[in-house]
Amino acid sequence: MPVMVLVVLSIWGGVYPFGPESFLTEDLKYQYIDFFTRFRHVLTGEANVFYSFAQGMGSNTWGLYSYYLASPFNLIILLFDEAHLTLAIYVIVALKLACMNTAMAWYLRRRFTLQRTWALALALCYTWSTWTATNLRNPLWLDALILLPLMAWGCRQLLRKGAIVPLALLVAADVITCWYMAYITLLFCCLFVLFELAVMRFDEGERPSGKWIAGRAARFTAAILLGLGLSAWTFAPTIFAMMGGSSSNSNASFLLTGPWGVAKGFLPFYWQLNGVPQFYTGLIPLLLSVSLLFHRDVDKKLRTRIFAFAALLVMSSVLSPFMFVWCGFRQPTGFYCRIAFLLSFLEIWAAAYLLMRRTEVHPAHLENAQTPWHEANAQRRHLNPTIRALVPFGALALVVVDLGLNAHMCWNQLYVNYPQETHDTYVSAVDAQMKELGELDADAFYRVDKTYNRTGAAFNEGISHGFNQLSTYSSANNPKAVAFLNALGYSSEGEFSSVYAASNLVMDSLLGVRYMGSWTQPVASNATGIAGSTIVSPVYVNPYALSLGLPCDSDRIASRLPEGSNPFERQNDLFAQITGIDEPLYTNLQTAASTSDATQITWNVELPANTIGYVYVQTGVESNWSKSVSLLIDDQIIAQEGTRFSHNVRSFGTATDERTSHTIRVLPSAANVFLPGETTCAIYALNVEVFKRGIEQLRAGQFVPQEFSDGYVSGTYRAEEPTGLLLSIPYDKGWTVTVDGVKSDLSPVFGGGMSMLEVTEGTHEIEMAYRSPGLRGGLIVTCVSAVLCAAIRLIHRRKN
Repeated sequence: MPVMVLVVLSIWGGVYPFGPESFLTEDLKYQYIDFFTRFRHVLTGEANVFYSFAQGMGSNTWGLYSYYLASPFNLIILLFDEAHLTLAIYVIVALKLACMNTAMAWYLRRRFTLQRTWALALALCYTWSTWTATNLRNPLWLDALILLPLMAWGCRQLLRKGAIVPLALLVAADVITCWYMAYITLLFCCLFVLFELAVMRFDEGERPSGKWIAGRAARFTAAILLGLGLSAWTFAPTIFAMMGGSSSNSNASFLLTGPWGVAKGFLPFYWQLNGVPQFYTGLIPLLLSVSLLFHRDVDKKLRTRIFAFAALLVMSSVLSPFMFVWCGFRQPTGFYCRIAFLLSFLEIWAAAYLLMRRTEVHPAHLENAQTPWHEANAQRRHLNPTIRALVPFGALALVVVDLGLNAHMCWNQLYVNYPQETHDTYVSAVDAQMKELGELDADAFYRVDKTYNRTGAAFNEGISHGFNQLSTYSSANNPKAVAFLNALGYSSEGEFSSVYAASNLVMDSLLGVRYMGSWTQPVASNATGIAGSTIVSPVYVNPYALSLGLPCDSDRIASRLPEGSNPFERQNDLFAQITGIDEPLYTNLQTAASTSDATQITWNVELPANTIGYVYVQTGVESNWSKSVSLLIDDQIIAQEGTRFSHNVRSFGTATDERTSHTIRVLPSAANVFLPGETTCAIYALNVEVFKRGIEQLRAGQFVPQEFSDGYVSGTYRAEEPTGLLLSIPYDKGWTVTVDGVKSDLSPVFGGGMSMLEVTEGTHEIEMAYRSPGLRGGLIVTCVSAVLCAAIRLIHRRKN
């Protein structure tokens, strides 16, 4: 049934594979399709599951796997070639929807002894709630909704029978498939087990003692810990991979939507992208759950607790401090109503509970024929059998129509303006360019990046197309590398991603960015002969790009990030530390603005001879989309700066023998909008002579690896004297380094954004291999937990 709804919606909305609009919407096209492509490379032995150089200089990819790709359903992609991965994702989503429906129907039948048709109707409400209909764009989250009903049953069994192992196994499965959603669902289970305890007390007439409650609390804690132990083989390396990360800069308001927006969230056809929470779970569960709150046959204290639980979940979805807690004490960026599915679950629970009270004999009273419940239900069974049989089928039909129409309205906002043919054409064009580039340059190491993207925010193309880039847009990247890149002018400081929106000659050269895809030729670059088209730009070469390792005096290199108030001052500090050149690389050209008010700021700049001008917008509220500004250079619009995906140093002018004049202007990003009060620009001139001298000095002693692949580096290096070898690889404890077969240590420098290796005079064989930290220890913990799990199960069976 849920798969049939998916197919009908796809045909109705013209969504691939039944129409032209791609199933890849929002983060599915921005991120996940690239992650799925790389995962297929891992499964076929073409990529390393532990590490990739294709994101942000390099990153431990175990966190990428355990957050986005660990679902066992994803193994289905092996049945599809890369040209049909969108279809593979569609099939995966369809199977997950079917399993969600089956799991919830099973839970409703076991927990509430509902008739099969009623269970199917309510399960369909759970499966096709507004939250699910709008979050098929996040298939990695759907596994948690399969496991949630089963975990709720595990909580119930733990309370009634003291069973630890079933809940522990479900917790392990939850963490293994997606640790992020596991955190949310485990937090919910901590509340839900207390809720079920209240049901036992106020509804089923049980009065557990304090000792009994303490014992069950200990068992619940043991189940959670045992589940974490069983998942330690993946959870432990995930912790190491994600350690040190932070959420994006956020200016989220206290209330994420207004009161009317909250109210509309409970109604069909009113969902609005980023404006209305996804609370709607269907007309039938809404009416039944509201009726339960006023049902006099239900204990008033229980009704109060149901209402309080629901109110907490509503507040958690729309109040940013609550959401902050539910999202692991990290302020989420996008998908602001992430936990609304928990309210949907509670609503289904309340609806099923009321149906049980009205149509079924309550399980707690099966042996007591004199209870009021039994007598009332016996009277209901004397109703016309035909009517009693048809009502559930009518409810099921209403659910299909109700939620089908609602989902279609939601899809009209999501699956638009991105044809699957456009995606396939772009992917083929990039693959062709990268193949041509590989034939042009066979060196083991160089980086490639682009000043544009596939669509909107697709900055992970390197991991799917096989090139090493600085850009990275993921919740599982190397935070030290991102902080390093952004501090030096690639994106806003504090942002969790880094975007190569413009060439940055100095840093590109030091970090080995040899090739650039750009619609306009980057400053100081040359043509490669790799032509562009209407969908991909030409590729240019940076003749100053260096290789992986740079010789330097390790005593000059600081462990902290370069110092300075803006990217140019930090680049000055970085360049001086690496090269030892005392002359400033950049010179401040800042002059008083000739025009400055709330509508525009203008600077007239004289660029000295033999320099290249650079400008960096500073608004004081970086990464706040609503505070972006328009940057114009010589009356040409360069970019909308200060946004999440466009906040970079921008060049102007070229190195000539004469001074040149330029106009820098900053305007509001839209009409009827004023500039942020702290808006200014850092305007500097790059001394080309100093830059070239430093590059030639470093090139003379650089380390050029003979092999450079994900998780592995090797090569021969000759040092004329004892020196520090600065590697443009972010520091990570997972690297094992040997020099001439002897184990050596890497040191973190520049805040861990780069690494340092000490080498002695002479010729050396350097080899580096990567393995995610925590994997071995996690495997040991998992094995011990499995033995404990078996022992607990055996003891429990003997006692029973």
